Amino acid sequence: MTKDEFLVQMQDVLQTDDTLTAETVLDDLAEWDSLAMMATMAFLDKNFGVKVGIKDFMEMNTMADLIAKAGV
Repeated sequence: MTKDEFLVQMQDVLQTDDTLTAETVLDDLAEWDSLAMMATMAFLDKNFGVKVGIKDFMEMNTMADLIAKAGV
């Protein structure tokens, strides 16, 4: 999966109409809440075998941080 494909998939995961970029700040997204975090955790686990917890999200600020965590 490319970075662009990852971002498109994350738009679906977050159910947002906003175009996501690597620079998108997670806290700036209206959709970024605890349910979005859970959906993101499931997405990363299912597609990349990456397990993340709520504490991991405390260290992630942007979509670039999610991309790096996924290893894309």
